[in-house]
Amino acid sequence: MMFTKSIMPVAAFCALLPLAGAGEARAQDATSPAVLPASPPATPVVPRQPGSVTDAELEKYVKAALAVQDIEQDSATPDGDKQARMAAAVQAAGLTPETFNRIGMASQSDALLQQRIQLIAVKIQAGSAPR
Repeated sequence: MMFTKSIMPVAAFCALLPLAGAGEARAQDATSPAVLPASPPATPVVPRQPGSVTDAELEKYVKAALAVQDIEQDSATPDGDKQARMAAAVQAAGLTPETFNRIGMASQSDALLQQRIQLIAVKIQAGSAPR
């Protein structure tokens, strides 16, 4: 997959990904980023400390967010199939839907995390550009 899109929409998508509670789904429209369904955790989830998201996790997050964005915008995929494909894309990137949503939620209130996401998105896109 080639990531040749402008970084600004992707960075905004990654940094401002709105989320719903675990296991909830909401209606999608052209301006709403995906919310991945999350299975209920076996044990209570303890939020991680701010800044505890590793660069490796953020790289997986950005790759997953790019894939999710592509699926959302794919008019050939029936809407009923998109949630499952998005969850599969997140898992293929190496994250659970819960981790993907946790990072997205944290990025909404953490400017430093937003900046780290944007920097990683630039790095990924620069490395994927055709030569």
